[in-house]
Amino acid sequence: MTIQALGYIQFRTHSVAVSKDSDTLRIYCFKATATRCDIESFIDLDVAADYILAPFPLLVYELVMGGETDSES
Repeated sequence: MTIQALGYIQFRTHSVAVSKDSDTLRIYCFKATATRCDIESFIDLDVAADYILAPFPLLVYELVMGGETDSES
């Protein structure tokens, strides 16, 4: 596996680091904001482009494990 960095895109709502596996041609996208992140991989360039352009949804669900509170962060 050889990963090649293709670029970093900064939007007003999020940023995306894009790279590609030169052996399989799979595209990897790491999307992030100051408080959230996500990583996805794609074979289809059009699907990857849609993911890159779309900001995170406004509605957020989070899992808080027993005993954890905001003050413990």
